[in-house]
Amino acid sequence: MNRVVRIVVIVAAVLLLLLAGLFAYLRFVFDPNDFRERIGALVEAQTGRKFSIDCELGLSVFPWIGVEIGAARLGNAEGFSERPFASIRAAQVRALLMPLLSGRVEVDRVTLDGLELSLERNRRGLGNWSDLARAGAEIEAGKAETAAPAARPGMAPTALALGGLTLRDAVVRWHDAATGSAYQVSDLSLETGSFASGEPMPLELSAKLAGGDPAMRADLSMKGVIVADLAANRHRVAGLAVEFGGTGEALPGGKAGISVAASEIAVDLGSGEGRIEGLQLSGLGVTVMLDATLASLSAEPRAKGHLSIASFGPKALAASLGIALPPTRDAAVLQQASLEADFDAGSSSASAKGLRIGLDETRIEGSLSVDGYAAPTVAFELAADAIDVDRYLPPDGGTEAGHQKSPADQRGDAKAPLIPVGPEVHGRLRLERMTVSRLKLSDIVLELALAGGRLTLKPQAALYQGRYSGNIGVDGRQAAPALTLDERLSGVQIGPLTEDLTGEAPRITGSAHVAAKLRGRGADADALKRSLAGDVELRFADGALKGINIAAFMRKAEATLTGKPAPADEGPNQTDFTELTATVQFADGVARNQDLAMRSPLLRVRGEGSANLISESVDYLVRASVVGTLTGQGGKPLEKVRGVTVPIRVKGSFSDPGFALDTQSLLSDNVKAKVEEKKEEVKKKAEDKLKQEFQKGLQKLFR
Repeated sequence: MNRVVRIVVIVAAVLLLLLAGLFAYLRFVFDPNDFRERIGALVEAQTGRKFSIDCELGLSVFPWIGVEIGAARLGNAEGFSERPFASIRAAQVRALLMPLLSGRVEVDRVTLDGLELSLERNRRGLGNWSDLARAGAEIEAGKAETAAPAARPGMAPTALALGGLTLRDAVVRWHDAATGSAYQVSDLSLETGSFASGEPMPLELSAKLAGGDPAMRADLSMKGVIVADLAANRHRVAGLAVEFGGTGEALPGGKAGISVAASEIAVDLGSGEGRIEGLQLSGLGVTVMLDATLASLSAEPRAKGHLSIASFGPKALAASLGIALPPTRDAAVLQQASLEADFDAGSSSASAKGLRIGLDETRIEGSLSVDGYAAPTVAFELAADAIDVDRYLPPDGGTEAGHQKSPADQRGDAKAPLIPVGPEVHGRLRLERMTVSRLKLSDIVLELALAGGRLTLKPQAALYQGRYSGNIGVDGRQAAPALTLDERLSGVQIGPLTEDLTGEAPRITGSAHVAAKLRGRGADADALKRSLAGDVELRFADGALKGINIAAFMRKAEATLTGKPAPADEGPNQTDFTELTATVQFADGVARNQDLAMRSPLLRVRGEGSANLISESVDYLVRASVVGTLTGQGGKPLEKVRGVTVPIRVKGSFSDPGFALDTQSLLSDNVKAKVEEKKEEVKKKAEDKLKQEFQKGLQKLFR
């Protein structure tokens, strides 16, 4: 036993003597500066670049084995600027000696002072780091070929511990010769706490950014706590806080401040899962908040969680971004907007449920999904309470941004299709109330389908005591889209509707029933008018024609026929009716009607004529006849024109049509009637005379 103890003591003494000798040699005899040139030559052989150490090397042995380096630089690649690729003013790294013997690497704080890194890309797109990457790959390949078949256990460190990293006064430059862009990160400082796998490591970073065309200057700061579990391949960041504040023409409005904060961001690369908790992005008056779980990070990443955008001002945001919004009729709109949704998004699809959108006083709820991003299929189901669309339209008499469109603008790009062929959209929008073009609608349902460049809209709504339903189709695969309309109005009070639509007194009142089937093609309104074709059936009940008093024209007709002066107009300037029907045919930009019929207890009216949609002019002839007393329309009974057809010519522009008695036709028709009346009178007198002569002859014969 004593012999074994003596052997152990002797071996230990020998080892101590060897270590002491090694320490003495390294401390008092060995000079690392003797190897400065060899180090430079070795780096140059491996990288093909010149490497130099300008100051003396410092070496520590026990308990730390470490190296201190003064100024050093690595040359740039051939064909790039004369500035060194990398340089430092000083660097220091130390590791505990004794843990190295057991395979543990325990490094004291690593310090880099005055690091300067110059990254460049030439006109061919090659970077000044490309040759270093190739050299590193070749070295690794050579090591793999000459390495032992299997490394012995213990050859690689079993654990790594880092006392911290300090980076002071660093500069990183970037220049792209192909684009001319140049940026610089200066005053870069990085301070970390001690690092050990699976343990929290505080981190703080600050830097200044400058460059770009147009120029920008900004300050950046970041702090947080990082936990990296290298063995389990699980990593997380807690208490993340990033601040960015910049000025310059490159930033919207010349100034921007953005902050990012998160309670925790964690990823498990082994399972491909992760989570984001309490992420908040704030800037330009907008705050976005996100909580999400992550899955399949290594295959097809997917995120599921809750997204919200706090109330913000869209108009103020646009101003901050330097975007000039078109003027609106109501300057008080676009003051508030918000969004909230539960989302599920992956690499090929995304959906939002529980969607809640706020825009000024309007609230929208529903769901939205997108399947496929390259050629997406979009589906939505939305419901809103109320919106006044007119508030968001350009002011009356103007166009967007106050710009009057030229004919070329109105025609658009003759080669570009109006509706993209790729996307597909299917959905339904419900609105409780809506005002558009001053029309007041309620109980609105809009079904939309877009596929293959074809758009179908099926709107329904209640309006003005009646209902509207439509089926609108647009084939936009060509530059001149094809339009089809199949629309119906039933029981709608047409007077209030047209008054609200035009802002003028209505020209017709009553309960309207309209059925329209039309088609056309064109890239602008004029082209559509010229190509419009189809039929419109009209039926109005219990109403009045405004702006024309047919009774007054009848009195003027009576005065004309009797040779008396025309009487002054009496009663309201309108013509009451119990029913009015018509069928209108559209072709070549002209609307034609041949069967206008209007009935009332007093009058019977027929009409025919046309309206030119291009020139917006009308030429129409109304024929009216009296079937009862006109006292109800104001004035005295007109016996002289009872049964006489009175023609009234309607001619002029849509906005200001003229109404006039067609005197020539009236007199011509009346003369014809008188001639026929005289013929009948002469015929009757001749028959009476013949009868009398015949009776006299018979009396003489039988006497």
